[in-house]
Amino acid sequence: MTPSGALPRRGLLLFIGVVCLYLLIALSLSATKRPWFDEAMFANPAWDLVQRGHMGLTITEPTGFPQVPGIEQVNVNTHVYYSMPLSNLGLGAWYKLVGFGMVRTRAYHVLWGLAALLAWTFLVRTLAHSWWPALLAALLVATDRGFVDAAASGRPDMMSASLGTIAMAAYMALREKRLGAAIFASQALIALALFTHPIGAAADLGVLVLLLRFDLRRLRWAYLPLAAAPFILGFSLWGLYIIQDPAAFRSQFGANASGREQGLRSPLGAIGREIRIRFLERLYLPPYATGMRRLSVLIPIFYWLSAVLLAFRRSAPRLLGVLAILYFFAFGILESTKPPFYLVHITPLLACCLALWSWSVWSAGGGFRWAGPCVVALVLGIQLVWIAGAIRQNTYGNAFLPAMEFLDREAPSGSLIIGNSELGFHFGFYGGHVVDDASLGYYSGKRADFLVIDDNGYREAFKGFASRDPGLDRYVRAALTEDYRLVYENSVYTIYRRR
Repeated sequence: MTPSGALPRRGLLLFIGVVCLYLLIALSLSATKRPWFDEAMFANPAWDLVQRGHMGLTITEPTGFPQVPGIEQVNVNTHVYYSMPLSNLGLGAWYKLVGFGMVRTRAYHVLWGLAALLAWTFLVRTLAHSWWPALLAALLVATDRGFVDAAASGRPDMMSASLGTIAMAAYMALREKRLGAAIFASQALIALALFTHPIGAAADLGVLVLLLRFDLRRLRWAYLPLAAAPFILGFSLWGLYIIQDPAAFRSQFGANASGREQGLRSPLGAIGREIRIRFLERLYLPPYATGMRRLSVLIPIFYWLSAVLLAFRRSAPRLLGVLAILYFFAFGILESTKPPFYLVHITPLLACCLALWSWSVWSAGGGFRWAGPCVVALVLGIQLVWIAGAIRQNTYGNAFLPAMEFLDREAPSGSLIIGNSELGFHFGFYGGHVVDDASLGYYSGKRADFLVIDDNGYREAFKGFASRDPGLDRYVRAALTEDYRLVYENSVYTIYRRR
């Protein structure tokens, strides 16, 4: 099944063009999207590893986490345990090479996206025995909004997804001649994906599907230690980090993992929420969408239709359609928080399904053959217009920078600013000038000179305070209406100065 035919020169030029298009889109988004708090939650510990030799979240007040206000995240300023360690180690090594910055942080994940793009192209080529559907898949993946958004983000989702995709590609590349090496390499890469982000382990479902389809009769018990060894090593090393501060691990990892098992309690409800929340409300058809933006809902419709149709075809590429359906139920039931950034594990696979279905329809001939290219052209057009709109919006230049420039003018170096951790990309993560505390000092007793309220961070967190802690809710309301006065406002940030 390993592809032996060389990529024709025309195809090579087309693939180079796809890569250039991907880099143009991803780097443009990297330079124009405003930073957000989740990026800082991973960038700060990685930069701290370079600066102090620790992996600490130095900018955040331990009792001020928006998800669990008032519950101390033990020693989070020196040892981060709310996330897996490999993303911090990799990003820290990148900072050592290129230095720190918002775009530099995102460029690291753009490169992981390029690796994923190559891996998806190889997988489609291997299964379809043709470079042309593989090139079409590369084009659709390179312009997929979920994919390029993850590439242009400081979160580790792209790194984790990329390692999972490379694991599947490595298995297919090695399996014919060296099945043991294929199993070991794929599981080593899955382990790396897992220790980047736990959801990366989902790609092992893809390796399992490939193994069952092509190599079930070749399996031997001797391969089991090869599969287990990377995970034993990974968990052992992680354990060595955990025993440095077990109390901090229980506090942070427990708080971050809490509630994520809800899908197992109500699988049907979880599947409904997967469609309604993750796919529609949080990406393809959000409540604020109007006009042409609402056409983006056609993307998942065509994606899933092509995946289902592909799954019922009698050819090797149907495996990707089967895998897409399995992923849907696995993510729907096992991942209950439903954020859109996890779609980078799913939408590139769906883009490949659309490419393979379109190619198969075209190759079959007949009057229906133009349906595939027309659907592909429509999806490409919607994706590119959507992406271009996001780049043109330039929330970094039009919202983040003006707010930071106002604070540069008005907030002297000795003043205290309470705002989300993304402010560290401008002011730095050390020195105490900026503190991330969603409780606005309610638990810590700190009184800021300036409060910076962002729409999708603090303001969203405030909505849940009344049910969590009525005293905190009253305090926040009083602070914003009585103790502080509004001095600056734009489309994202509202700044208050203490009276």
